[in-house]
Amino acid sequence: MPLVKARPILAKGPDNNCPPRRLASHCETSYACRKRVQPVPLSPVGLYEHAFPATRSGPLYNAFSYPTKIDPEAVAVFLAAHTDVGGTVLDPFGGSCSTAIAASLCDRPTKRMCDLAAAAGVNPVWGPRKAIVYELSPVGSLAGRVLTDPPDPHSFEAAAKRLISLASGEVGWMYDALDLSGGPGRIRHVIWSEILLSSCCGQRLSLWEAAAHVDPARLEPVRLAKDFICPACNARVMVSDCQREVRRRDDPITGEVVDQRTWVPAQVYGQTGNATWCRPPTEADLALIDRADSLDLRGRVPDGRIKFGDLYRSGYHTGITHFHHLYTRRNLSVLAALWEAIPTDDPRMADALRLLVLSYTATHSTLMTRVVVKKNQTDFVLTGAQSGVLYVSGLPVEKNIIAGIERKLSTFVRAFAMTYGSRSDVRVVTGSSTRLDLPDSSVDYLFTDPPFGDFIPYAEVNQVNEAWLGSFTDRAEEAIISPAQDKDASAYAELMTRVFRETARALRPGSAATVVFHGSTPVIWSALGRALSESGYRVQRTSVLDKVQLSFKQVVHEGGTRDDALFLLSLDEGTPCSPLSNDINDIINVLERQAGGDSAEFEPKRLFSRYGAWCLEHGVPMVFTSREFYAHLAQRRGDL
Repeated sequence: MPLVKARPILAKGPDNNCPPRRLASHCETSYACRKRVQPVPLSPVGLYEHAFPATRSGPLYNAFSYPTKIDPEAVAVFLAAHTDVGGTVLDPFGGSCSTAIAASLCDRPTKRMCDLAAAAGVNPVWGPRKAIVYELSPVGSLAGRVLTDPPDPHSFEAAAKRLISLASGEVGWMYDALDLSGGPGRIRHVIWSEILLSSCCGQRLSLWEAAAHVDPARLEPVRLAKDFICPACNARVMVSDCQREVRRRDDPITGEVVDQRTWVPAQVYGQTGNATWCRPPTEADLALIDRADSLDLRGRVPDGRIKFGDLYRSGYHTGITHFHHLYTRRNLSVLAALWEAIPTDDPRMADALRLLVLSYTATHSTLMTRVVVKKNQTDFVLTGAQSGVLYVSGLPVEKNIIAGIERKLSTFVRAFAMTYGSRSDVRVVTGSSTRLDLPDSSVDYLFTDPPFGDFIPYAEVNQVNEAWLGSFTDRAEEAIISPAQDKDASAYAELMTRVFRETARALRPGSAATVVFHGSTPVIWSALGRALSESGYRVQRTSVLDKVQLSFKQVVHEGGTRDDALFLLSLDEGTPCSPLSNDINDIINVLERQAGGDSAEFEPKRLFSRYGAWCLEHGVPMVFTSREFYAHLAQRRGDL
C-alpha cells in the first residue's frame, strides 16, 4: 500500500478519561468509544522523525522472558499506522512474537498506544488486523499462540491456582525451614557455593567462605573479595588462582558416571509470616536436601544431552552435560510435579499453564540464577539468569519455584486481559520463513526484528525451556553467525537474503516494510544490507528504536550499542541517495546536524546506531566497529 493514505481525524470519547482515538476500536480506559469520524490524509512517516520509545516493562512484555524482544505496544503503533483495519501483517522472524501480540492489541489499544501515536503525530485506525508470524523456536511460537489467543483470564487464574495447590501438596515440604527462633518458616531462596581448592596448600573451602563478605548486622556493604587468607596455612591466595573441586559421581537419572563440580548450600533466606530472615544452613536444611535428592526422577524430567555450541565454557560448564544438571534436585522435583499436574483436557488452557511454568523455568529455576553485588547494598541482590547466555556463576541461587510462579501469575492474568477477546486474526507458524506458505502479493505490511548475526544464539539458549516441551529448534536454517554451526557472515547473509526475498514476493506492490536491527560490526551490517538490496528493498527513512532500559547483552557486550536502528523500506524502483562524502567525519557532521539540539542524539551509542543506519541507507560500506567508532568520537570531541 502507498506510504501516504487516508486516515481518520481524532475523535473524543464519550467519557472525560478517554484519549483521542479512531472509530474501529477502544482503549483500555473506555470500551464505549466508537465515534464515527471523517478521513483525512496523513502519512505514517512521523514514526521515523525522532527516536521511537520502547519500554521493557508491562504485563505483555514481562509475562515471558525472551532475548532482544521488543515492546509489543510500540510495535502495535507501527502496525496500525501502516495498515487499514483488516490489513495483513507479516513477521518472518517472530522471536517471542511481539508482532503477533501487537496485531491483537490493534483491536484493543491501550492508553499508552494512543499516547505513543499522538506523540509521533500519526493517527492510526484502531481495529482488528490479520497477522502471520513465522518462528523457528517451539517455545517462542508457544508464547505467541498463548499471548495472542489466551483463555479467559479469570478461568486461567483459577486453573493456575489449582495447579499450584496440587504441586504444593505433593512437594511443598521441600521448601520448609526453621527461622532464627526455631519456628516454622518457608525458604525464599538458597545461595549455593562451589568448592575451591586453595592454590597454596590445596585447602578445601567454599567460595562463599573465601570471598563473600556479608556483615551479619547488615551495616556494611556486601562485597566479593578477589583474595583471602588460607585458613590452613595463612597464605594470601587469589580466588582466580584456586581450582574448582570436581568429583566423580553416579548420575541417578542417566545411570552414567560423571565428573561434576561440587556445590554446597551457603546461605538460606526464608520468610515467617511477613518477616524475612537469613542464616547459614543447619543440619535440618541438609537433611531436607538429602531427602529431596533421594527421590527417583527417572522418566519425569528432561534427561537429554544439552547441545552446547558457541556458549559453552569449559570452566563453569564442567560436568553439566545434560539438562537435569542445570537444576538442584529439589527444584527439578518441583518442576516435575508442576509439569505433571497440568490438565490436558483443554489444550488451550494446558498451553497457557505450560507457558506460565516455563516463564519461570530457565530464567529463575536453574543454577544459572544468581546473585550480584551492587554498590552500597548490605546484602547480595537476587536476580535471574543472564539473558542470552548459559552462564553458571560460582554462587548460583536456588529459588522457591512455587512462590515464584504464584507471584508471576498476576502478570499473566493482566497480560491475558489485554488480548483476550481481540478480533484480530493471528496465525503463528513454527517453521522456517525461507519458504512462506503465502500467495504472491498477499501481505500489506512487513514488520520484523531479525537476528543480529552473532549477538544471540537463540536455539542454544531456548533449548533449556524446549527440553520440557520435548521439541527443539531446527538449527539448520537459523540465521546466525556461529562457529559451532559452521555459519560465517556469508552463510548468515544468505539465509537472511532467502527470507527477505520471500517477504518481497509476498508483499503487495507499493507496500511498506519496517525492519529493526542492532549490530556492532561492519560485517553484520553488510549482511543486512546485502539481504535487503538483493531482495529489492530500498531504504526510505531511518530512525532508532529507543530502548529505555538496556538488555544485559547491550550493557556488557564488547562495544555494545544503546538503541536499535529502525528502517522504513519499500519495494519501489529507485536508486539509493548518493552521499556527498564517505569520510567518517563528514558522516558524523551530518548526523550531528540532523540531531539539532537533542542532547540524547549526541550520546555515542545512539550515534553509532544512526551511523550504521546511514551507511545502509546510502549504500556506503561501514568501516568502523562500535568500539572503533566510540574511540574515534572521543578523540574527535577531545580535539574540538
